[in-house]
Amino acid sequence: MRKSLCYTLTLILATTITAHAAAPSSNSQADSKAQSDSMDCTDSDKPLTTHNYTSSPGDILQPHHLELTRPFAADGKLKLHICRADLRINIHPDAKEIKLTVTLNAESGNYAIADYIQTIRVQPDKGVINLNFPKAAHATVTITLPMGLNSDNEINLGYGDLNFNAAGSAGHREINVGMGHMQLLLDKDKSYSKMQVNIGLGALHDHRPGGSDGHLNVTKQYPGSGSGVLEINVGMGSLDIRND
Repeated sequence: MRKSLCYTLTLILATTITAHAAAPSSNSQADSKAQSDSMDCTDSDKPLTTHNYTSSPGDILQPHHLELTRPFAADGKLKLHICRADLRINIHPDAKEIKLTVTLNAESGNYAIADYIQTIRVQPDKGVINLNFPKAAHATVTITLPMGLNSDNEINLGYGDLNFNAAGSAGHREINVGMGHMQLLLDKDKSYSKMQVNIGLGALHDHRPGGSDGHLNVTKQYPGSGSGVLEINVGMGSLDIRND
């Protein structure tokens, strides 16, 4: 079994247990930083006790709505970790910034976004975003950014549905969904030079002309005419592929 798919399967467990149980050493800033950057989902809906986020002018942070932008290069490196939410990834090839929007719906009650921000640390050449929402918060996260030829993007969703419009993207893109459904929109085969799809337990539906479906343990590779590798790993759930 591929290493990335093994990792994705662990995201299923990350929806119910802590992925990194060891506490950081009190005399090690590096260990503390590494922990804040990792997938650290728990089964508790209690607010997080530590937050690595500094607001900037223009940030909108309300109990049920967050909106912010940061300068971000097309060849930047992004690590995105979301525990429980519906996630939307939009590509703007000419953008020079990354935009993050989070909303909680009307059923979220007293949950507040600020309580579940673990890490938002974005520089022009690299960024880490780690949001740890409980399921009952009913969070929707939208990321809009450029993904250029030399970019490197790792996107991890523990539990929820993910929509990725990959048209206009390039570079290395690794998408891991622990448990949920993913919709992938492509510009035919121009969105990748190679696409690797791995599903641990679930179904693949390729709606493109000539596409084929798969069920249970699915592994497929697709050659393309674009730039960069696109790797999709779903631990438990389904993947639908369509042309934009």
